[in-house]
Amino acid sequence: MKIKLLVMSFTILFCSCSRVSQSENELRSILNTQLNIDQFDSVIHRDSKISFQLFRETYSYLSVVYLQEGCMPCYPKFVEWHQEMERIGNISDYSVLFIIQTEWPDVFFKKTSEISNKSDERFYIIIDPEHQFFIKNNQIPNWIMNSSMLIDKENKIKMVGAPWINEDMKNLFYKTVSSDQ
Repeated sequence: MKIKLLVMSFTILFCSCSRVSQSENELRSILNTQLNIDQFDSVIHRDSKISFQLFRETYSYLSVVYLQEGCMPCYPKFVEWHQEMERIGNISDYSVLFIIQTEWPDVFFKKTSEISNKSDERFYIIIDPEHQFFIKNNQIPNWIMNSSMLIDKENKIKMVGAPWINEDMKNLFYKTVSSDQ
């Protein structure tokens, strides 16, 4: 009887302990690590180029959104970010940085304008034809690279994913970007 009870206890204990998924482990290991974005010299804002250093000094928090030419989900993602961030509104000390891996930016923007021509030009863009962003951040799993990453002034990853996905993410986003103010 004691052996049966002992076996049953171990079975219940073993089954009730949940294992952490690989995605959760990857996410935990990447939070508060540095995202390498300092390799770029300039960013595009509206129709102007500004120095990356000046841009980075302007904002304490950035959502970095990595997109690729030829990636069919990337075109609507670009449009969605503009629409959703318009709903969230202006937040001081925060902006969105799109890093677009393409050799032909005009083709990328033409494809996004076919979806919607209401893309706000208040956000910043880096064109990365040589895959510098992806190469410098190869320690980050692809699924995280293809999500957005909220980074702080030191380029440390504070959050992964779009801030509007659910209420918890939205609350975490607001709490994070307002923590220094």
